[in-house]
Amino acid sequence: MNIEKIKNYNQKILALVGTLGVVLLVIFIIMMIPELLRTFYRGHYDNTPSGLLADDKVGSLNQENLRKQLISYESPWLIDTLNTVYIIPVSIQTLKKAEEVPVADEALMSLMDTYSDFTVSKKGYHNTRQFEGNYANLILYKPSENKTQSLFNERIMIGNVQAYYFKDDILLVFYSAEKDTNKDGIIGLNDTRNLCLYSLNKGTLKKISDSDNSVEDYQFIENSKDLLVEFQLKQYKDSQFKNSRIPGKIMKYGYDSQELTDIIPQKIQEDMQKLVEGK
Repeated sequence: MNIEKIKNYNQKILALVGTLGVVLLVIFIIMMIPELLRTFYRGHYDNTPSGLLADDKVGSLNQENLRKQLISYESPWLIDTLNTVYIIPVSIQTLKKAEEVPVADEALMSLMDTYSDFTVSKKGYHNTRQFEGNYANLILYKPSENKTQSLFNERIMIGNVQAYYFKDDILLVFYSAEKDTNKDGIIGLNDTRNLCLYSLNKGTLKKISDSDNSVEDYQFIENSKDLLVEFQLKQYKDSQFKNSRIPGKIMKYGYDSQELTDIIPQKIQEDMQKLVEGK
């Protein structure tokens, strides 16, 4: 008798788990439908390449009063719940065929078609959020103040936007590129990358760059807003190495001083290289 009760109980549990699984699957499918529809309706756009056309290309288009790229606004991100601050990413859509620029849109499209050069953790920030995608700008929107502003007034591509929540501030950290350094006709994050830091509380933007060396990675120093930044050395190319990894160097960026300094002294670097060379 007890065995029959156990069997009945197990069957009920399995039925309950199965029903719950079906419900979760239906909810997931419903949530995915809007994204699938957005993807379907974007079919008349060619999303490759995913960057800004290089200056020489837009220059040629401008001479004929044509354009091939349009700005598009993505879903807002609520970045600061306490002060109700949203960020609206500005993405790029590339037309398969260039179109004539309407007179009414010339001012709107000028940026696209003109030139221009809780407990704090040990890490210092208590939370982080990452936003995937590459964008041509970021819009800050504060509904309570009815205020809207863009972060950039230049042709630029940004990506890998990450929000770090410190005790006294929210920092947006992301990569940026302004020039077609690899000469593929597109300004994107495959070109020389800089690192940008935007303070949401102060409204200040800081850019980290080291000549023609490209930023590869970064991390915050424990209990600090200072960063360790990894750069790829520009004088080398992937094809020169067996593992296709370009040599790099690591520097420290002082958030307050805005200075980049080598963390490995030149003498130590020279001594280690000599050891490798057997000298």
